Amino acid sequence: MNDIKQQSNRLQSLLHKDTPLNSEEISELKNNSILLIDMGYECVESGEYEEAYELFSMGRSINNTDPDILNGLGITLCEMGRYRESRDILKEAIKTEPHDAITLANLAGVCWETEDYDEAIYYYHMALKEDAQIEEIYFNLINLYIESDMLYVAYITALEFIKVFPDNIEAKELIDDILINLALSNL
Repeated sequence: MNDIKQQSNRLQSLLHKDTPLNSEEISELKNNSILLIDMGYECVESGEYEEAYELFSMGRSINNTDPDILNGLGITLCEMGRYRESRDILKEAIKTEPHDAITLANLAGVCWETEDYDEAIYYYHMALKEDAQIEEIYFNLINLYIESDMLYVAYITALEFIKVFPDNIEAKELIDDILINLALSNL
C-alpha cells in the first residue's frame, strides 16, 4: 500500500513539473500507465477535470493508442463541455478497439449531450451488441428513448433489459413508469 502511495506521489510530482520530462521520467510513466489511468479516473469522479485532462493528455503523449487513456480523455473532455474534441477522441479510441462496449457507450453519451439522438441510439445499440451485461447502457438507452418521445421503443428495450436482468428492481420500476407515460400520452 505504501508503495502505491509513493508511486502516486511520484506521478503527481512529474505532472506538476515546470520543465519537460526527461527520457527516464517518460519511461517511468510508460511503466506506470495503469496508475496514471487510475489517477485520471479518480480525478474525473471527484470533478477535478483539469487534473484529469493533464493526466490523460500526458498518457496520450506517451501512448496514443491505449483505449483506456483515450476513453478517459474523451470522458474528461465531455465533462469539460468540449464535445467535439470528446467525440473525436472517442472515435479514435473505437478505431483502436472497435469492440469496447464502454467506449461505444461513452461516445453515445457524448452524442446524446449534443442532441445527436440518432447517432447516440446507434452507438448504444453497438455497445449492447458488444456487451449486453452492462446495466447502465440499458438505462441510458431507455432514458434516451423516453426523452426522444419514443415510448414504445423504450418499453421494448426495457423488456429486453428485464430478460437479461430479471431481478433488477429499478428496471421493473422503469417499465411501470413507461407504461404510465404511454397511458397518459394516449389520453
